[in-house]
Parts: sequence; structure tokens; C-alpha cells
Amino acid sequence: MADEWSPTTLGECIDVKHGFAFKGEFIHEEPDGDILLTPGNFAIGGGFKGDKFKYYSGPDVPEFILRQGDLLVSMTDLSKDGDTLGYPAFVPKSEGGRRFLHNQRLGKIHVVASTKINTGFLHYLLCSSGYRNEILGSATGSTVRHTSPDRIKRFEFLRPRVTEQRAIAHILGTLDDRIEANRRMAATLEEMARVLFRAWFVTFEPVRAKAEGRWRPGQTLPGLPASLYDLFPDRLVETEHGGIPNGWRWWLLEELAALHRAALTPGAEPDCVFEHYSIPAYDNGQEPAQDRGETIKSNKTLVPTNAILLSKLNPESNRVWLPKARSAHPKIASTEFLCFTPNLPAGRALLYSIFRGEPFRRALEGMVTGTSKSHQRVSPDSLLGLQVCPARPEVFNAFEQQAWPLLDRTTACREESRILAAQRDSLLPKLVSGAIRVKDAEGFLKARGL
Repeated sequence: MADEWSPTTLGECIDVKHGFAFKGEFIHEEPDGDILLTPGNFAIGGGFKGDKFKYYSGPDVPEFILRQGDLLVSMTDLSKDGDTLGYPAFVPKSEGGRRFLHNQRLGKIHVVASTKINTGFLHYLLCSSGYRNEILGSATGSTVRHTSPDRIKRFEFLRPRVTEQRAIAHILGTLDDRIEANRRMAATLEEMARVLFRAWFVTFEPVRAKAEGRWRPGQTLPGLPASLYDLFPDRLVETEHGGIPNGWRWWLLEELAALHRAALTPGAEPDCVFEHYSIPAYDNGQEPAQDRGETIKSNKTLVPTNAILLSKLNPESNRVWLPKARSAHPKIASTEFLCFTPNLPAGRALLYSIFRGEPFRRALEGMVTGTSKSHQRVSPDSLLGLQVCPARPEVFNAFEQQAWPLLDRTTACREESRILAAQRDSLLPKLVSGAIRVKDAEGFLKARGL
């Protein structure tokens, strides 16, 4: 037991308030009204997830309007393993004038003894394995799992002094801040590549700029160095599929991409360590899990160095992944992935951008089979026959030179975040239990330049 740490229950430090039962007739998915937070806005492992919202446009309920920095816990979970049950999340800063609302399936934490508990430390305590095990062990329900304020408040832990709690929260928060900075950087870089692809191959902005006299020889426009001027025609011509730049043609996916079907079966390569890409049952469009293991227990697809992975299960344009190009171990993927590599004249950035683009998303909507949305699938052969992009080979090459550095940096940001998250998850239980003290953890961060 850490010295000067006191056995304490959460109920001595906090209260947990239920949310409001907002009427379903005013709840919708269209971005109109305030944001109604749900358990779906909690990340596995703790933290806020804002990739998908529900909205509320009914009567105002002022006492259930949340503020930035409010700490919530998920009280209900639909997944088999209770993936987010009891986990915490801070309410982020609202954007666009929309407010966040406190829904009935969430608990709002009120600190009743600020001399005993620091909110930052409390957040990480609610991410710890000891707390998590108690919440899952006391949960009710089978299909839908529930916890309650009383069950949360019963949790007992060793409480350090508030000054040490702040230091622990700072150390873990430093890692989370770097992870968040990497996420924002990756999102920005990927958006830059997406905008470039759309301008060149969907709206044909360089061609329109030349035709309208907005781009002249020797001029540089955003995303268009002067050296690329001669690559683009100065007019569009009509085809049966709409207007495209003069001299360009449509390409089929099978011309630009190869589908890899080579597989490893159970028992193959028993002494080899693999980087293993898998799709969790409730990944919600997140990055696929990357597990390292030595035993192949089911059929897997070998992943070449320059591959792009597309989910075959419930395919969408946001379920496309770019595995890191540099790896110390060979890579394999679940057979729920379709594994593509670019054929010349395409490059990896072009192929990834095609899969992430709006035209590809619209094409996917008409190709999936299956009645249940969570188990819809797409035929690989149907995909290969898609008409995906108009251009000339030299334009594809120029796009690769512009876009690949952006996407390569995104994979580096995500890989660094994966490593930092593993380090945070290793430190967290040791810090909140006193197994590692603050001074040692500060040295850990300093050695890594954090």
C-alpha cells in the first residue's frame, strides 16, 4: 500500500446525477438543434467520441444543459461485453452554437468534496481496471447492461493527497494531449489530401480555373504549383457519364488496383510474429485493432507493404484504412478486409483517396447485400468493375507526389498515438494504485521528450 494513501469510497467524494428522458419525437440524426449525448459518444477505454451525434429540437430543459468540462459516465451499454459501461468522458467545447444535453442514460458527476478528489485524477481512476471490473461485475441486464449511481459510488480505492492526484492527472494528461494533437494533425492532413483529390478528379477545379482565366502560365494557385500548369486541359468535354477534362478517360478500379487474396491458414508460419489488423465487432468506424501475435487461429490475408484495406463487412467510405508502410514484422489482416494494392499508373495515395471519396461512397450504397445494416457485405468482383476516376497517367503521378507526403504523415501520427496510448494504459493502473510514483513517471515522460 502506498504511504499516506487513504482507503476511500467514491461516494465520499462525488455524487452521480441521472440525465433527462428527452422525448423521442424530438430526437433525430439530422444536424438541427442541440446535441443529445448518448453512450455512443463514449470511447472504449474512456474519453469523448464525437464522430456521430443525435440531435434534439424540442422544448428547452435548462437544468440538463451541459457545460464544457463536465464529467459524465456511461450508465447503459448495448454491447455484449459492456464495452463502454461506466467509462468517463469530459464534455468538450461546443461548436456552431449548439449545446450538449444530458441524456437519461448518462450520469453527471458532481464533486462534493474537492479537498479529497481532483477531477482529472477522478477521470483516470474511472478508466482503471479495478473500477472497471467492479462496474462490470455489478452490472444488471444481459442484452442491455446497466450500472447505477449507487454502484459507482460503492467503489473503494486508495486516495493520494490532492497534490499528488494533480500530478498523476498531469502525467497521464500529457500523453493524452499528444494523442489528441496527433489526431487533429492526422485529420487535417487527410482533409488536405481529400480536398486535393476532389478538386482534381471530381470538380476539375484546375481545368475550370484555366478555362475561366483564373490560372495562367507561371502562376501558383492553392494546391497547384505553376509547374503543373501544362498537365491540365483548358476545357471539359461531355461524355455519357458527364463532363470530363478534354483528353482524359475514365478508369476502372481493376485497372488501378489489384485485389490480394493470398491467405495464411491456422498453423502456418508458427514461429513468425505478425502485425495483425482486425475489425472489432463494435469498432464504430475507428482505426482497426492492431494486435501482435505469434499464432494464426483462423484464415488471414497477407498484407503487402503498399496495401489499402477496405472493410468487406458493412462497407462505407469511412471504413478504409492505410496500414503503416514501415513495419518490423509482416502484416496480416482479418478476412473481413479487402486488401488492395495500386497498379501503375495509380499510387497508394490515389487509391486511398478514391475509396474515401464521395463518388465511391455513393457507388457502394447501391452494391451492398444483406438485410441487416451491421452485416451488409460487398462483392469484391463488383467493386473491381466500378468506373472510379478520369485522368491521364501523368496526372495520377503528379497527384501522388502532392498527396502521398500528407497521407504518409497521417500514418506516422496514428502509429505514434498507438504507441503513446499503450504507454498511457500501462502507466495508468500503476499510478492510480501507487505502484509507480509520480517522480518515476515524470522521468519516463522526460526520457521520451514529453
